[in-house]
Amino acid sequence: MADAAGGRTDGPAAGLPVGVALLLLVASSAIRLTAQTSFHASLGVRYTSTLVHDSIVTPLDVRADLAPALTGALGLPLKDPWRLELLVDVSTSPLRRHDADGTTSPITRLWTLGLAVGLRRQLERWLTARAAIGGLKYLPAASTGLFNEGTGGVIPYGSLAVDAAPGVLARRRLALEAGADVHQFLTPALRDAGFIRSRTVYRVSVGVRVDVRRERAP
Repeated sequence: MADAAGGRTDGPAAGLPVGVALLLLVASSAIRLTAQTSFHASLGVRYTSTLVHDSIVTPLDVRADLAPALTGALGLPLKDPWRLELLVDVSTSPLRRHDADGTTSPITRLWTLGLAVGLRRQLERWLTARAAIGGLKYLPAASTGLFNEGTGGVIPYGSLAVDAAPGVLARRRLALEAGADVHQFLTPALRDAGFIRSRTVYRVSVGVRVDVRRERAP
């Protein structure tokens, strides 16, 4: 077998990642801070790097198609210019095997669900940036192929995002958003097939953010 190179991903209940634990701890405070909270949603398209590279007779890759991605973020006040954000991220696309001769074979439809906690900072009046950590869960539509023995549980991941809202967009509560995240990928079926190291997977997305609810001035 070739590689699923990287570090290590372990099975279910490898403990909630720190980001998810913090998410649960601070969520209750949102109810008491409704006047100071904000909420925005982002819709975009996401590219995911190769999940598996192997070579049986000829090389092959397994990767997801370009995927629509939806992110919701609840913002809680901190000392300016910082805000705390609680994030939910969902995306879905077909998962395919890509052979060296250019042919592809569908495997299943793949969903991902991410929960994270992040810090957003105002860099300029029209520009903000966010860093977040959390947990990512793969949700295949069928237990087949690399998922025929499960998904391996919740995977820690980290993400960065930048939002730009020049005047014409800001007046319409819109912003352009670009983001990227990284995690390690390895399933029980891959481990049984001889993959002993997980593979580093990158996801890159671009889209549009809508400010559904803005923080009200005190």
